[in-house]
Amino acid sequence: MKKNQSTKTRFGVTLTALLTASVLAATALTGCGGKQESGEKSIVTETQEVTMVANGVYVDANGNAITDPNGNPIPATTGDAASQASKAQSTAQSKAESKAQSKTESKAESKAASQAASKTESKAQSSAAAQSSASDGARKTTPSGAKDSTATKSTTKEDSAAKELTIGGKSYKVGDKIKCTYYLMVPNNMLNFQGRVVYDNQMLKKTGAHLVAPASYNALLNPDLDGRVVFNGSNLNGYDFTSPGYEFLVVEYEVLKTGATDPALTFEVITDTGDKVYCNSDGALNNGAKAWAVYE
Repeated sequence: MKKNQSTKTRFGVTLTALLTASVLAATALTGCGGKQESGEKSIVTETQEVTMVANGVYVDANGNAITDPNGNPIPATTGDAASQASKAQSTAQSKAESKAQSKTESKAESKAASQAASKTESKAQSSAAAQSSASDGARKTTPSGAKDSTATKSTTKEDSAAKELTIGGKSYKVGDKIKCTYYLMVPNNMLNFQGRVVYDNQMLKKTGAHLVAPASYNALLNPDLDGRVVFNGSNLNGYDFTSPGYEFLVVEYEVLKTGATDPALTFEVITDTGDKVYCNSDGALNNGAKAWAVYE
């Protein structure tokens, strides 16, 4: 009976010593003394951030468990627990800050890109509008004395005995280069146009063709067809070819034979922004619209 009592005493002393040592170790780890709340201990880490212990693990100021890099809660009894807790908390904070910064930068970049695109589009529209409504001095207007281009069919008269080719009231030798510029005048801004130039490819070899701005905006031209140049365009803001008439289309040729020829400019469609029509069924212009062909 005495032996059992003695054993219990020694066991009690040992347990008391262990508990005392544990409390002293915890006090040394925290680096602070004084009265603590029940079940909680304050730890001041090397970063001077206060970390709490609850239910045997470290928690942040909001009571959330602090985890290691593997996502596991850090036990308060770990030898280097304070350091690990501080490191984990610092890592979590760094990730949160990095994510927030990345989100802010992404939003800023997206906004900048949107503003740049909007600025570019606005600039392009302004440029197009400015060119479309350019002053007479900035665009070639119909030369004085130019004759109306009223032909709706291409005509040709080959003459091997002749020394030159007559076209547009001028004469050229075989091998000469010819530039034909078509000028157009429509009473109101054009909305849509579609037409073609038909020429004799036995008398002339086409070497180039293009629409002149602003007719070239939102327009297509096919110069690769023998005997024809076809084109069309549409602009909701309207093409300004009002009085006195402006350069519209350029076609370039090389003379192949002597005689006389007369290419024809015709329109299948030409309307203004009020939907008024300016050509008839045979392709001739009407309602005040005019075109001139000038050869040089």
